[in-house]
Amino acid sequence: QGSPSKWSAHKIGSECESLFDPIKAIKEGRPVYFTGEMVFPCIFDEIHALRPLKETAHMLAHKEDWPPLYDVNVLNNNKVPVAAAVYYEDMYVNFNIAKETASQIAGIRLWITNEYMHSGIRDGGSHVFDHLMGLLNGKKPLF
Repeated sequence: QGSPSKWSAHKIGSECESLFDPIKAIKEGRPVYFTGEMVFPCIFDEIHALRPLKETAHMLAHKEDWPPLYDVNVLNNNKVPVAAAVYYEDMYVNFNIAKETASQIAGIRLWITNEYMHSGIRDGGSHVFDHLMGLLNGKKPLF
């Protein structure tokens, strides 16, 4: 918060370039690592549909005056019913960080599950929403 990303995924990838070289990894019998949902500056040149967004992307990557993502005091005093799914094996969201963040929201009801991963809404949207609504209306037990 409050500082620019400056293409942080690109920087880390450059520092660990050999880890993300799939051909080298296969030849050496090592795991092939993927970058997940990272955004790199080169995609705004390589993907034609993104070219018009290149200047905006660079502006965002260097923006320094980001406001806080959320007000912890407001979350701690939340009065609105909230339910959320936390996936044990989400490859994009660290389980412990998700739980820690959720713990800041007063009254939150968590569904901690391994039935789905990051794509739970896409893969089983109606089941996920039904379960979360059940937590809110008391039809699903908290444990």
